[in-house]
Order: sequence, then structure tokens, then C-alpha cells
Amino acid sequence: MKIIAKTRIGSEYLYSASSARKVSARSAETILKVVNEMRWRLKDGETWHIYDVDEYSAAYDYAQYQAFTIRNGIVTARCY
Repeated sequence: MKIIAKTRIGSEYLYSASSARKVSARSAETILKVVNEMRWRLKDGETWHIYDVDEYSAAYDYAQYQAFTIRNGIVTARCY
């Protein structure tokens, strides 16, 4: 599963599992660009990054209930 999660700049291999949001593989880059430009829920020194996770990751569980979607060029954050 593709997710976008918050991370610290310079240490992209570590991410916040609770911030993980599911995205489609096809539009992951576009969504990433938009949320980083808008600085959506980011503090100083943080950025959003794309990751591939499997069902054994804690981020997988969080991403099941949170997602970024894009439709007609508009990115929305959804919670299920």
C-alpha cells in the first residue's frame, strides 16, 4: 500500500505512523506536491513523504482509516 506520512527533513527513513494516509499509487506524486506546498499540518522542519508499507506496519493500520484523494484536481483529506 502507498502512504504519505510526515517525516523530519534529512531523516526521511523515519516517519510518524499516526500521520499515515493512504493514497493511490497513480496520484501519490501529485498529492504529495500539493500537501507539501500547502504545508498541511506541518511544523517547522517537517515534510510529507511517500512510503510503501505492508500489513505488518503500524502505519498500515492508521492508513486504513485516513486517506488523501484527488478528484477533478482537488485534493481532499478523508477520515473513515
